[in-house]
Amino acid sequence: MRETENNTKRGGLDVVRTIILIAAFAVLIYSGYQLFTIFHGYAAADNEYEDIQKEFTRPVVKPEGPTPEPEAVESPEEGSTRLIEDAEPPLEVDWDELKSVNSDIVGWIYVEAQSGISYPICQTTDNEYYLHRTFRKEPIFAGAIFEDFCNSPEFSDPNTIVYGHNMKSGSMFAMLKRLKEQSRYDEAPYFWILTPKGNYRYHIYAAFDTPVNSDVYMLFSKQGKEFMEWEQKMQNASEVSNSVPLAEDDFTVTLSTCTSDESVRCVVLGKLVSTARPSK
Repeated sequence: MRETENNTKRGGLDVVRTIILIAAFAVLIYSGYQLFTIFHGYAAADNEYEDIQKEFTRPVVKPEGPTPEPEAVESPEEGSTRLIEDAEPPLEVDWDELKSVNSDIVGWIYVEAQSGISYPICQTTDNEYYLHRTFRKEPIFAGAIFEDFCNSPEFSDPNTIVYGHNMKSGSMFAMLKRLKEQSRYDEAPYFWILTPKGNYRYHIYAAFDTPVNSDVYMLFSKQGKEFMEWEQKMQNASEVSNSVPLAEDDFTVTLSTCTSDESVRCVVLGKLVSTARPSK
């Protein structure tokens, strides 16, 4: 009787071990499939965007000579002064060709300190569509760079938000985090938004990590004192020190990407410093 009980216990343990081994093997296969899917998605995204600059843009030859000194210009609003830092845009975009690919494209972003950040910007009626679709509307995990659907496609809102994935391959907005390094910021504290109606240069005045529900994502219906106070709050939170002057009639663009912490985002904010001004 005792031997029978022992055999029964051993048989039960063998069954449990077998189930555990099968479960572990299934988890291993699933994890491997997930890794394959992710890295295949990275490779597909890199291939999709690899030659995008060659296809839709051409570099602008910069004129020789010293860079013009920043110029402070009195704004029409009393007590407001804005900074003008004009420069030749780094690229010329073939808008006819690009728009023929996708009419949702509203601009092109180029970051001077990270020339790998050079992509078209899409916008549609929600913030989900381009999370995992390319600028050609093809399904890929990396998605596209896109503007918040609540913003004006003309980049004429006080705070315009532009999103992009933080890809492990280093593509999309992965390298935004490097703009939190003081030396890199000092080297080239600018980014560009090129549009069919004008080319806009932005001077970065803040770069930092922030909770997903922070005030950085606040949208404003108009410029003014409240908006400038928000800008100053963002500048005070910056991980890079700077003395970029802020004004009530500024236009800010906020670049946003995820981090390894799901509840935290990396953001870079710049104010418009071009003579050209967007209009709705």
